[in-house]
Amino acid sequence: MQNLAKKYYKIQTMNWIQSKGGGFGGAGITLEYLLGKLTDNDILPDYHGIELKTTQINSKYICPIGLFSMALDNQPLQMKYLYENFGWPSKKDSTKNVFYAKINAQYSRCTRRYSFKLHVNYEKKCVELQIYDHYNHEKLKKELSWSFYHLKLRLETKLNYLCIVEVLKYYEMHNKSYYYNFQEISFYELKSFSKFLELIENGDIRVHIKISYRQKGDKWEMYDKGTTFEIYKEDIEKLFTKLSIQIKK
Repeated sequence: MQNLAKKYYKIQTMNWIQSKGGGFGGAGITLEYLLGKLTDNDILPDYHGIELKTTQINSKYICPIGLFSMALDNQPLQMKYLYENFGWPSKKDSTKNVFYAKINAQYSRCTRRYSFKLHVNYEKKCVELQIYDHYNHEKLKKELSWSFYHLKLRLETKLNYLCIVEVLKYYEMHNKSYYYNFQEISFYELKSFSKFLELIENGDIRVHIKISYRQKGDKWEMYDKGTTFEIYKEDIEKLFTKLSIQIKK
């Protein structure tokens, strides 16, 4: 962590830095580039056992921090089942379905007919995605879930140590580019998997499911854009212990 802190101090002295990548992940891509790391979607931590996360502090939108991504795993093709049976017509093309949902421990109504919620089932050792049918006034019996085993493995492998970097973002009209100014850096250590489950039960951790479609050759197919467990920065110390290593600009 001291090595990362020293490298980060050098990045801070560079002030405004032109983005090395587009989209919402531009700040993270830029930070990894400056640290000498190639961009990837690896399930392993970003930098020598430490997972890196950036959060924009001059945005009018309060975005949660994505902890890790993991598809439903109790049976094969569960994401496809979810998409085909509970998706709804896309606003861009009504002939094709999408499934975008932010789901926590309270029922979230995503369609007129169906609501979804997370339920921690300690007996079956899984986090269930429960579905309620408003037309028939019943909870569906279909089992969709994430196993404790794989959730714990993903959490403890990816997030045993966490680094959160606060970033200012600015769009330069002259050259049509984004610039980032890297501010405060904070380090954290994971508390426990049991705390992770407790925060799901409390609604502090939610899951964000993003399934769309894309063209492959002459055909259109489902496109799983990721299923991410998320937490807001204000709740981060419920899951992690903040460490004393800090550098302020």
